[in-house]
Amino acid sequence: MSNEQSPPITPEMIANLTLDNVTHAQSLKDVFINNMAGKTAIVTGGASGLGYNVVNRLSEAGAKVMIASRNEEKGRKAEGEFKARGREVTWHKTDVTNVASCYEVVDHTEKTYGKVDILVANAATWSMFAFVDMPEEEYDRVMDTDLKGEYFMAQAVARSMIRNKIKGKIVFTSSAARHGSDVTGIGMMTHYNAAKGAVASMTMGVAKELRQYGITVNCVAPGGMLSEGSICNSGKLADYYGTELLADQHALSGGTPLAMNPDEVALAVFALCTDMSDFMVGETIDVTGGATLSFQQKPWSFTLPGCIPGPKTE
Repeated sequence: MSNEQSPPITPEMIANLTLDNVTHAQSLKDVFINNMAGKTAIVTGGASGLGYNVVNRLSEAGAKVMIASRNEEKGRKAEGEFKARGREVTWHKTDVTNVASCYEVVDHTEKTYGKVDILVANAATWSMFAFVDMPEEEYDRVMDTDLKGEYFMAQAVARSMIRNKIKGKIVFTSSAARHGSDVTGIGMMTHYNAAKGAVASMTMGVAKELRQYGITVNCVAPGGMLSEGSICNSGKLADYYGTELLADQHALSGGTPLAMNPDEVALAVFALCTDMSDFMVGETIDVTGGATLSFQQKPWSFTLPGCIPGPKTE
């Protein structure tokens, strides 16, 4: 063992530390744009909704993107739309509930683009059933897509990254539902709560193991979004519970924050795919518009004009 000691820290070194830190920092253009050039990403569920917006941001920054999803019509359409915009985006049929399919799309991506630098595990589904009514097949469908699908998709990508010595990024997708947040005043999404809560916990476990390889693992938890999934994926609620539940759902959801464009969430996902997240390990970032908060409704102040009651006048 060497007996050499580090040089003493001098007042001059301390005085210059702040300037040195700034001088040696990457530019914002490098962090968010330039360093994305030449990288390849897989986005599961990337043919619609949040995933489509993530594909848009990654490809805009110069990454090659493989959309991994099941529906061929939607997948081909998304691929064509991005190619028409000059983006290097390809669709590949993938069923994330099937482990072999997860590995197959990673192999296909390596053959197409040479490597995998980024995974956004985004494919998900949901439904509503009272806890006392939950059918086993519906529980399995949501768990297999939302938890098992993310787990084994990440496993397949991690093995590729380790094998090819890629210091990549893996971004899982949880939900505000991880906090038990679902349909205000109704609930009925216990299987979804369980799956998305597990994804956040899984993120920490996977991050601890993969950090040694230089692979950064984090998670985004969206809230409500105006997207195809939110409109079309509500299932046959009226068939099971009648129209009263639909009426209650509509009436009670008015106070829930809603991202009118999923890009509001996609920007956070994109950031976690960049060098911005290098010092973030196993974190789950809530991008929910404050869905778990109880917002103040009136401007209370006794010192500011225009508030309630406002300044007192003599």
